[in-house]
Amino acid sequence: MKDPVKVGIAGCGGISRLYTGIYAGLADIAQVVAVADPVAGLAKARAKALTEAYAAEAHKAQVLAANARSDKDRETQIIKSKAAFAASNVNIRVYPSHEELLNDQEVQALTLLTSPKIRAEPTIAAAESGRHVFTEGPLAASVEEADAMVSAVRKAGIKFHAQVMDRYPRGMVLAKKAVESGYLGKMGSANVERNSYHPASYWQFGGKVGLNTPGSSNHTMLRTWMGTWEGEGGGSVFHHGRYIIDPFLWVVGSRVVEVFAYAGPMLRDIETDSLCQAVVKFSNGATGMIHTSLITHTTGLLRGARGRILIIGDDAAMAIYNETGYDSIATFTSENDQSPRLNIRSDTIFASNDNPEALEALESLRSEVQGIPEKASHDYQTRKFMESIINDTDPLVPIEIPHHHVEVTRAIFKSAEEHQPVTLPLNKNDPFYSGKGRITL
Repeated sequence: MKDPVKVGIAGCGGISRLYTGIYAGLADIAQVVAVADPVAGLAKARAKALTEAYAAEAHKAQVLAANARSDKDRETQIIKSKAAFAASNVNIRVYPSHEELLNDQEVQALTLLTSPKIRAEPTIAAAESGRHVFTEGPLAASVEEADAMVSAVRKAGIKFHAQVMDRYPRGMVLAKKAVESGYLGKMGSANVERNSYHPASYWQFGGKVGLNTPGSSNHTMLRTWMGTWEGEGGGSVFHHGRYIIDPFLWVVGSRVVEVFAYAGPMLRDIETDSLCQAVVKFSNGATGMIHTSLITHTTGLLRGARGRILIIGDDAAMAIYNETGYDSIATFTSENDQSPRLNIRSDTIFASNDNPEALEALESLRSEVQGIPEKASHDYQTRKFMESIINDTDPLVPIEIPHHHVEVTRAIFKSAEEHQPVTLPLNKNDPFYSGKGRITL
């Protein structure tokens, strides 16, 4: 068995609580050995919580091993228990910055949990030092930063992953295979939609707001940066829309070359977009639409609340509906983090009015993805990334996909501001390339 990947976490704010539980369950392949945050108290608290989480995970695995129904399951839990126990005895180092963390020679991979505006510099520094990078999304606040990140990652030859677990369910991988197979025929249209609802209180600066999920009473966080250009960099189509737009761009496999959009802070007193409606053209000649909303009352209204994709080909069509679910309660820590873990399921449906052979060929692809979980979680995508490091394999989605999401987003903002069609790629002298361009309506 290969040694676990040694991980350093930069950014110990609210989202790091989630990754505490994730890494506790991954001790057999990844162990956190260092954390960093400019707020010393946050970093110290995160190191303590991780140690406690590892200890709790070791105990849980021991119990599961004792009650295992097969020798294989018992052995798996014994391995997990030993790994988590070893991790709980590691002295997790605390640093005030990502620079000092990257000076720690034991760190092999950086998990970057900073806000969207602070992604490029740590990623580039990690790549240049030969560390692999797992980052929360979106990738970057501007195309300029995204270009620099891609260049650094490719030059260094490191493994890179920008967090979007919606790529990983069996149905989404099936959709990618369907497009690549050619069984849909020539693509005529590709459309993506994500509707969600956030009340005005979601953006109350300086206030505490629940995350509106089971167990949300234990999950409050300061949202001082959300809804602002300087802090968040974009709303419905950027920060929130990436969950379905990123896998959509991956599945379509053809770059967006032109955009015309309306976007802005509809029905909400914020700076960034709460609604986006864009018409796009792809390099393969197909056209499509991108619709994202943070103001849609979705309860009982729409199928595919997490996101919907419709791709129309000459021979058949395909619809993907992303739905959310929740796993059992995760690892307990002193933070009383008892909320169920979010998972995503992609329901993929094929249809053809006049080509039964194409429909049969598309349905036959389902047998090729049976080994992929029907549902995917944060835990699963993090494990797959760590496995790519250990086994020296390519991550599922290359960095160029989250890069293109940033590029499409910035083109949408430019079109909405200037009321004109916008062609991609953006000119490097364009303020929307650098991130200075904003919707001012």
